[in-house]
Amino acid sequence: MILSYAELLVMIILTSLSQILIKAGSGKIVTERGIGLLIKSFLNPYLIIGTALVLVAPFLYFSALSRLDLNAAFSFNGLGYILVIILGRFVLKEKITALHIAGGLFILTGFVIWNMGAGLF
Repeated sequence: MILSYAELLVMIILTSLSQILIKAGSGKIVTERGIGLLIKSFLNPYLIIGTALVLVAPFLYFSALSRLDLNAAFSFNGLGYILVIILGRFVLKEKITALHIAGGLFILTGFVIWNMGAGLF
């Protein structure tokens, strides 16, 4: 059971990191200099690693889902929103507003309440 929850947490971390890497890599895409440079710009390390993480993360989810109820496993996806907000602030230097904080707290509260019903807490 602990392994399943660890897989879910790693899945959330990988998925969140992938979003940060894809965002960083998207800024390096060149669109106005022809198709050759456009294709080459898609092959930057940020996009490649970010895409790889997107492709790996579901396997952790599948593994955890084979041992957990769907309602417990799926609720972990909400934690990704919170992690992306935090990573966006510290890695991408994006602004966090009071509404981001409030929304994150609502998500976290919902996660805890939901999982109290699933027996996690």
